Parts: sequence; C-alpha cells; structure tokens
Amino acid sequence: MYVALSPTAVHARAPRALNALAADAAASPSLQRASIEVVKLSSRDLQWLPALTDLLIDNVHHGATLGFLAPMSRYQALDYWHGVFARLGQHHALWIACEAEGPGRLLGAVQMSLCPLANAHHRGEVQRLMVHSQERSRGVAGQLMSRLECAAATQGRYLLQLETCADSQAEAVFAHLGWQRAGQIPDHCHGAEGQLQAAAMYYKRLPHLV
Repeated sequence: MYVALSPTAVHARAPRALNALAADAAASPSLQRASIEVVKLSSRDLQWLPALTDLLIDNVHHGATLGFLAPMSRYQALDYWHGVFARLGQHHALWIACEAEGPGRLLGAVQMSLCPLANAHHRGEVQRLMVHSQERSRGVAGQLMSRLECAAATQGRYLLQLETCADSQAEAVFAHLGWQRAGQIPDHCHGAEGQLQAAAMYYKRLPHLV
C-alpha cells in the first residue's frame, strides 16, 4: 500500500481547522501530522488495492451513499476497485491522497469520468469522493477536488457535475468548495443502510485553460 513520490503529487496546504494547532505542533513534534500528497494512479498501481478496499468499506459502513449497501464484504469492495482500474485511461481518472512521509498511508480518493460524447467534450463528472473516517477535518477532500479540477481544466473540461446525498456532510463540503446546487431528486436511491434518500445535483464552472 505504499507509493513513491511522483510528478503528479501536489503538496497540501494546512486546512483552516488545523491553524489553531500549528503553534502546539511546532512546540511538540508528537502533535505534528504528516503533510498530504495527491497522486494520480494508473492501471499498473495495483499495490493500492488493499488500502482502497479498506477505504471503500470504511466509507460505506459510515453511511456514505456510494452505490452500495452495508454491510459490505471485502470481496465486493475489491471487485469494484478491479473494475475501476480496468477503466483507467483517457476518459477515467483516479487520484488518491496519502501521507507524504513514512509509509504513505492512504487518506482518501476521488474519480473523474470525462464525457466521450462528441457534443459534450467540455464536461466531466466527479465520482465517489471518499475520505477515511479517521482522517476528516484535515483538508483531504479539498485537496483531492483541487487536483481533479486542475486536471479537468487543463484538458479543456470547464464544466463539472456530481451528485451526492441531499442534506449530508458531503453536500456541505461541496458547497464550501464553491460548487453550485442545481436541484434535488427525491427518493433517488437507497442509502448505505437501505433507506431511501434524496440526491442533490451540483455543478462547477472552471476556467478555460485550453
């Protein structure tokens, strides 16, 4: 589950929520938390499969609406990630956030699917943003989304869209990151525990870099 530093890595900026801890961390090294890198994976980076499997199970078992129901088996999660790695390429990308120091522990992941239709080469879709339940409130989601948005813009994709569970913590994160709410669909899908949930649709316009 380890990875070397790569040219695609983006060093993290300290999240605002941790600013108050900066002085204490400087005074006490034991309080310091490793910086975060965002790395784009290829279909050859299969060493990350065990950690990604743990990440998906952790999110589903903590109520994330990711297309699965709890309890989720390890076989089911591993089978999903094998499918993701098989799709990686021109129209599908996967980024992970990991600690830049030590063993490079996995903290989160996000995917982007680029629309292949001839009349929609300007847009893409954000899929399955995940942050481990023990690593939240340290800016992981923001760094993953920043890297994804930069990659989309440099490929000429200046409109992104996503859907998430309405009135959820995830929806609050996307709103905080500058995404615009387009609407809501009631009873859109079953949540991780089986209950029907509404889905909120979001979009974001990016700079025209290409």
